[in-house]
Order: sequence, then C-alpha cells, then structure tokens
Amino acid sequence: MIFLEAAHHAVDRIAKFPPLNGLLRSQYERAFAENRDANLFRGVFDTFEAAQRSAPQDLPIGYDNPASAAMYMDRTRKVYPTDYPVLFWLSRLLSEGNTRVFDLGGHIGVSYYAYRRYIEFPNMLRWCVHDVPAVMDRGRKLAAEKDPDRYLAFCDRFDECDGMDVLVAQGSLQYLPDTLADRLGRVKAPPPHLVLNLTPLHERDSYFTLQSVGTAFCPYRITRISEFLQSLELLQYRLIDSWENPEKKCEIPFYPNRSLDRYFGFYFKRTV
Repeated sequence: MIFLEAAHHAVDRIAKFPPLNGLLRSQYERAFAENRDANLFRGVFDTFEAAQRSAPQDLPIGYDNPASAAMYMDRTRKVYPTDYPVLFWLSRLLSEGNTRVFDLGGHIGVSYYAYRRYIEFPNMLRWCVHDVPAVMDRGRKLAAEKDPDRYLAFCDRFDECDGMDVLVAQGSLQYLPDTLADRLGRVKAPPPHLVLNLTPLHERDSYFTLQSVGTAFCPYRITRISEFLQSLELLQYRLIDSWENPEKKCEIPFYPNRSLDRYFGFYFKRTV
C-alpha cells in the first residue's frame, strides 16, 4: 500500500511534463484494466453513467457477481480503527431500545458478525442487510451456518428500511447511482437515526470516478461536503457527531485536486 501511494504521488509529479503525460496515462490505463489485487481509481466524470461507460470490458460492473460477493471475509472476524465510532454510536442506540437496524451495503453482514463480539445484542434485534443480489445470496447461505441467533436477515428492497430505527452505511453510499437523501425522501417513515461511515467527500466539488476492486469496476460517487450535509438537513436530520477516517484515501492519478486524503463519518438524528 505504501508503494502504491508513493507511485501515485510520483505519477502526479511527472505528469506535469507534457511529453510524459500521454505515455503515463496509457501505462496507467493498462495497469488499471489488468488490476486484480489492488484498490485503484481512474478518471473524473460528471455522471454515474459516464463513469460506467468508461470501464474496461474485462470484468463485471459492480459487486453483483460471485467473485465480489466472496470478498471481505476478514472483516467478519475483526474490527478496524475506522469501526470504533460506529461501535460507539450503535452500542448506545441499541442500549436505548433501537433494535431494528437497516445495514445499507452491508455485504454478507460483515459488521453484524464483527460487532457481535463487542456489543451485547438485544434479544429483539433485527439486523437487515440490503445489498446486490449475488452478495445477499452468499450472505443468506453464510447466515444459515454462522448465525444461530437468527438476528441477521437480508432485504431485497431499500424501502424495507421504512419503520426501521437505525440506518447504517459503511463505505456503501459512494456506489449508489442515486443519493441517500433521494432514497430516504421516498420512504414514508425513514429511520430516525443514521450512522454513516467511510464516506468520500470533497471540499468543493461533486463528481464520479471509476474504481477497480480487482474483481469488478465500480462507478464511484464523491460528493461536496456542504451538498451532502444539506441534502440530509432538508429531510430534518440534525448532525449530532462527525469524525474523520484518515486511514482511508482515494488517490486518482493525474487528478491531485480531486483525490482525497481522508474519508468522513457522521451520526444524524431526525428531529420530526
């Protein structure tokens, strides 16, 4: 990872020389298309669709495929530094009687499995993961073996968050073709609590890039901070807490002004 970061910075410096720019872009394009084991980003686009159209044809688009569904098993067995703010707020909300959790983009239930080692889950807990079909299929099979309490379930539609107590989204909002505010605005009774983590936000601009996760290419949303906050404020969500994820970065070669040196997390509470 340190080597990749150094390489990104070197590319950005060298790319300032026009004779080398085209060659470097061509080489990076090839490396991006052939990547199978790193987390890479390429390009800046105005729309989700434009980012998607730019993807090489070698791999699927998005996580709805068996190889992508098999990722992140390590995250079911341990927590990482970025998890602790979520652990804090989720533990507090559960202890206050908020037992219905909607985990947006929760993959196979990675947070559910990891957090049950640190949080005493209430007997009435209902933890519902909403993700793409291939991921949820794998999650259901895993839950049949590894969730004897049967607290974990999988929801096929986003609008099943209607009436839930807490919506958790950890590193998933950037993959949506629409925004969280758009989705919540169509729900009759949206969850009163939002715990959002690993969110890529930019100080000045909103745009998309294309991510290679090794198994697939993913259009990737980056939102202007003020736009993100205002969209939820318009739905009567009040910001209670915020934090930074300095361990998480988005390096877009040739676009240093659109790269991110940290991600963000938030806890919002609805006031109506």
